[in-house]
Amino acid sequence: MLQQCQSFYSNFSKAKPLTTLNSKDLTALFLFTFSAHTMAIDETESLRQRSQDKTLFTNLSLDLSGKSGNSDTENFEFGLYHSQRHDKHFGFIMASREYAKSNGAESANSSFLHFRYNYYFAKEKSFELFTQSNFDDFRSLESRNLLGISYRQEFHKTHAFGAGLFNEHEKYLVNDDPTNFTQTRANLYWVFAKPLSKYANLANTLYYQPNIEEFGDWRAFNKFSINSALTENLYLKFGVLIEHNSQPVLDVEKTDISYRAGFEFEF
Repeated sequence: MLQQCQSFYSNFSKAKPLTTLNSKDLTALFLFTFSAHTMAIDETESLRQRSQDKTLFTNLSLDLSGKSGNSDTENFEFGLYHSQRHDKHFGFIMASREYAKSNGAESANSSFLHFRYNYYFAKEKSFELFTQSNFDDFRSLESRNLLGISYRQEFHKTHAFGAGLFNEHEKYLVNDDPTNFTQTRANLYWVFAKPLSKYANLANTLYYQPNIEEFGDWRAFNKFSINSALTENLYLKFGVLIEHNSQPVLDVEKTDISYRAGFEFEF
């Protein structure tokens, strides 16, 4: 599957720029971006809704922040999304990488890679095949690899619902002892994505993923994002992610809330 991802990306060619205009009213938010703490948030559905009717679409994001003096911090995050559409076929690849240090100690180290293929057997109905790989050192997650399939129903280009299954293999490092889990989860999601104006887009995605062998073991994610045009291709972005794990592997909080602000470049 990784070879498929690489082959998909190698077919990239330059797409036509989006038609957007400058917006001076965003100056205050622009300044806010430089002081915001950034966290990795999966923006898959937000980007997908903007790209799935385009033959080619690419989105690049870069977040940098730092501080020196009484405290030394640095944070780097890079994201890539690329999609292609041909008749009834739609596919995209998304990748992100985050690394941060605080006073010489590593405070974030994670990566994410996701590939998805859709076959539209009707105008707003499709089957999805997807695979994903990620790790997160600060959750002691050495690796998470999954493969799944689902059905997707879209409504008027602003709403979508999906239902399916995926099998995942997770490897954790707990007290220097590797622990492995293999499980099958249901994957239910609802997406709302709507242009606020010619210059701004809003999206919210809700996921519910129970273990089909133990429904008391479930995960839920709610992702809210908004972006607004600064220039023809440059966007200011902001997102909030709420994650809940009913049975975390480590003795940690079951719910995490994170946010990010930064820039996106689309073409």
